[in-house]
Amino acid sequence: MTVAEFKKLMTGLYAGNETVRGLYGLQPGQTFEDAFSSVSIESILFSNVATGMFVMQELFDRFKIDVSAILSAQLSGTVNWYAYRAMLFQYGMALIPETDSYDNTGLTGEQIAAMRAVKYAAAVESKDKSILYVKVATDAGNGTRQPLSSAQLTAFKQYLNDIRYAGVRIVVINDPADEMKLQIDIYYDPLVLDETGSRLDGTSGTPVRDAVGNYLANLPFNGTYTNQGLTDALQAIDGVRIAEIKSAASRYGAYTGFTGINAREIAHAGYYSATGGNLVLNFIADEEVL
Repeated sequence: MTVAEFKKLMTGLYAGNETVRGLYGLQPGQTFEDAFSSVSIESILFSNVATGMFVMQELFDRFKIDVSAILSAQLSGTVNWYAYRAMLFQYGMALIPETDSYDNTGLTGEQIAAMRAVKYAAAVESKDKSILYVKVATDAGNGTRQPLSSAQLTAFKQYLNDIRYAGVRIVVINDPADEMKLQIDIYYDPLVLDETGSRLDGTSGTPVRDAVGNYLANLPFNGTYTNQGLTDALQAIDGVRIAEIKSAASRYGAYTGFTGINAREIAHAGYYSATGGNLVLNFIADEEVL
């Protein structure tokens, strides 16, 4: 239910109560909206309660999703289990002999979190080979994804070898972000943006370029990129009227060519970047013809 629906449910019951109608002198057929202004104390109170109910609903929905994901990840030997266990890897610690667990006695939560080098992980079964691909990345410290170091990767592979089920062949993908090459026409409102894409009020010099970076950075690890999703994100920017992706392509590895993206794609490395000359923005004033 939405905030408005929660409020409507409560105000309908409130205005329908005979005692309330008598106290306020409401006429037959008169609704809550007819009797109370939107800025009245009654309306504001119901709005606040409705907002609280909506937030609780969203929190419980999120909680159910998180619990389901945790339960799924803890089913030993499943694809999700490998992704879950990848993120429990602690760099610099040995497993308890003959187990797949660490002895964290005496360590604080902060110390344990600092040792967990794998901040992002996904496991993908090969469709035509008996291989489980485990994609991983760490955090550069500012929310930017990057590969594990050589030493971290060596230790992580040994960790996976120690916890894997017999017969499971694992290939670790620990690569830099797939490069994206984008050419986008931006039809802008000349009252808000200038011909370089900067805001006229001076609050941001690169709102469109920043939005592209934010969209890619906020994709779930190993999530699906879509041209439509990027278009929607750009058209949500104040001052952007139309965003038209003229071309979109990607590549992984410095020695492979760019391949066009047909509507959607999942990054080989699990994440993308579009920087420098790979992101071409053409700003076109959306002017009315007088």
